[in-house]
Amino acid sequence: MISPSRKMKLIVNPNSQPLKVALFLQPIISKFTKAGFTVDLYKTKGGGDATMVARESAKSGNYELVVAAGGDGTVNEVLNGLMSHPVMMGILPLGTSNVLCRALKLPLNPLKAADAIISGKSTKIDVGLANNRYFAIMISCGFDAYAIEQTSLKVKRITGRFAYVIAGIRSIYHYKPERINLIADGKPMESDAMLLCISNAHLYGGNYRLTPEAKIDDGLFDIFMYTGKDIYRFVYYLLRLFLHFHLNFSDTVRFRVKKLTLDSSGRVLYQGDGDLLGKLPVQISILPAVLEIAGVKGWKKAKRKYRFIDRKKIRNKVISIIRNEY
Repeated sequence: MISPSRKMKLIVNPNSQPLKVALFLQPIISKFTKAGFTVDLYKTKGGGDATMVARESAKSGNYELVVAAGGDGTVNEVLNGLMSHPVMMGILPLGTSNVLCRALKLPLNPLKAADAIISGKSTKIDVGLANNRYFAIMISCGFDAYAIEQTSLKVKRITGRFAYVIAGIRSIYHYKPERINLIADGKPMESDAMLLCISNAHLYGGNYRLTPEAKIDDGLFDIFMYTGKDIYRFVYYLLRLFLHFHLNFSDTVRFRVKKLTLDSSGRVLYQGDGDLLGKLPVQISILPAVLEIAGVKGWKKAKRKYRFIDRKKIRNKVISIIRNEY
């Protein structure tokens, strides 16, 4: 429970979505001030800055709440700064995809997100650890990490999350999967998976459901692997993912684990919460209920009923999108 008489550290990434920051920052600060918070504002200056400031703020003991204002990258940096000295964390969606906000059913309107923080409600979530880097949403390796490496920052600033789609289209025919060796809760496995995702939350890349049954508070990772070798079938699966159709096929593998080790003799990149982290090997484990998030009501994810492909509906949807664009 938040007591609105203590100081709040507000860490803002001014470069995540500059227009959003310009429009919402001052009204948000006014809201917090009227609610009785003393707001200590910090604007980040570069990569890793948010982690350092969050760590120092938590270690000082002067702040009851540390708020990350930006996209999932900023949220991840602040999260990493808070894990050594746990302090309640707030999230203001001022980024591109805001996946963690969506997964926690937090408001995507920054002013309403501020109201949620002020409400005093909170819940604890699981956090993953990949080598020495914490994450809240997922770790994945293979094609999507390769696409992130190929993504132009200039294009991302203009097109937002669609920059990853553009990079993916350009990269898909050049990417060749490598053999990945896994140890899942002590059980050895191996696969030439084109995509391997270790999910803590049920959303992927925005509002897409690669692991729809994943829960961010159950103490388990949900694993998804595409083990097929047909590039055209993989493209077909991506289309199904974007259209919210199920992906339960013979060349996809799903299971749940608490610990996972990944290694490869080839160059296999991995990413966490949308940021490229490095290349395998990586050791991944889950830390149950270690981070308290402000503004979450104690959510319960609704079960999703999958749809099967209706070609007429797809055609009508594509026509509708084209009409809206042109």
